[in-house]
Amino acid sequence: MNKFTKSLLLGVIILFTFMACDENPSEHQTEDPTPPSFAEIFDIEFTIPDSTELANYVSEQVDYNGLMVTGYSLEQFVDMDSVNAYIDEDDFDGRKLFAVEIISSDEDGNWTPRENGYYDLSWANFITGYLLPDEKGRTYFSDENIPSGHNVKWAYYLRLYRKIDVVQDANITVFETGAFTPQEITYTKDGDSFTVNAIKLENFVSEYVSQEPEDYQYLFTAADGWVNDDSNNLFDWDTIQNSYWLPEQNKAVFLDANFDTIFKSVKVLEKIDLVEIQR
Repeated sequence: MNKFTKSLLLGVIILFTFMACDENPSEHQTEDPTPPSFAEIFDIEFTIPDSTELANYVSEQVDYNGLMVTGYSLEQFVDMDSVNAYIDEDDFDGRKLFAVEIISSDEDGNWTPRENGYYDLSWANFITGYLLPDEKGRTYFSDENIPSGHNVKWAYYLRLYRKIDVVQDANITVFETGAFTPQEITYTKDGDSFTVNAIKLENFVSEYVSQEPEDYQYLFTAADGWVNDDSNNLFDWDTIQNSYWLPEQNKAVFLDANFDTIFKSVKVLEKIDLVEIQR
């Protein structure tokens, strides 16, 4: 075996050794099931103002890589009144019910953090960001817990997607409701029948959040402050399996096996908490 062949063989052995020992997957890989998080059709779209229109917005100085630059808080580019009109509510800030996708617009086309596997931003995270017009029109998030992929150059579109948060042991799984394909159901309430598009509530729990969903009760919180916090009203898994989210009506309905309503509907649902049953 000549020297070149020996070197080539040694290189192959080293390569496969590193491949076999690699225990540091990329930040986008996960062993946990990933829910269908990306809705393809947005609910509401806003655009970031151009340089002339920015004069109508409030600016401040922002620390960007050690330099103080002009920044505009992103929150002011998403009009609360428009969002509340969309969901037909005015008693709270309806923007917290949505995830936000930031999309660029330049000569290279449109780019979104989704292309690198990043989830859309929760409203709580989005409002910590800024537009830096003098830094290639990028969005900027200084929080190290927000991936730098959301620092989008030449940001232009802000697209909002209705979401529901599911919480287990302080871990939040975000579901964009538009990522599911609804089915048509007919249910009854007070003797009246309603035919609607619906998504089974169990889709927001089984497989993606818990492998033992029957070991939990379910606490629902609406954006207007309503909570089923009375222990007699916590829903069990059987109830969840017979219940639905109605995206066009923006509410959850709770039904029996005959599709009769067994509890008041929950409008503007914001999150579902899993409460472990104490045995």
